[in-house]
Amino acid sequence: MSATPSSYADTAWAILTDGRATERAERGTLIYAPDHVADHLYVLQSGAVSLQLRSGEGRALTLRIVEAGQLFGHAGAGDDTHYDTFAEATAPVRYVRIPRSELASLLARTPELGIALVEDMAQHRAVISRRLDEVAFKSVPARLASLLLDLARRHGGPQAASMPRHSHRQLAEMINAYRETVTKVINQFRDARLLEIDRSSITLVNVRRLEELAQS
Repeated sequence: MSATPSSYADTAWAILTDGRATERAERGTLIYAPDHVADHLYVLQSGAVSLQLRSGEGRALTLRIVEAGQLFGHAGAGDDTHYDTFAEATAPVRYVRIPRSELASLLARTPELGIALVEDMAQHRAVISRRLDEVAFKSVPARLASLLLDLARRHGGPQAASMPRHSHRQLAEMINAYRETVTKVINQFRDARLLEIDRSSITLVNVRRLEELAQS
């Protein structure tokens, strides 16, 4: 079968979900946690899932937002005994679970699936690594600019400058900052005409300047 890297995923996720029951969860549902045995891989069919680290004081750092058509629970496809994050539904979701015990036979029958999984795991680890590096070494304005650019591109491709609106609390969790600090920085961005916000979306007005801030 001939396939480009982008089409490997479409083919692979169809194979993973074929004939499996769809599960549903409401917003706020915890799908798994670090004390849960990592015995399933997940494919999200609709909605959104936040992958988080949480401190003992209850503060959350959102490492990644999983969207429809993407995998999560990657620990369930490897040798890890437990999941390494909290996975929380941030909207009503539909998803499929694939038991780890069935992955070996699926991989043996379908080489394309193995290629897609390796590519997806590499992308997943790159996203997590970048988020942790930004939290450790960048200022809040730089982290917020980088996050907004990343969200816009994930929703519309490399040239995109718009995304669905996220709450200040959600943005703060994604960059490990206080909500009040994020609100202050967003107001600064708006005053500087870097972005506009309406009831449903965030539009990046000056992408070049945000890219400069993201690198600072």
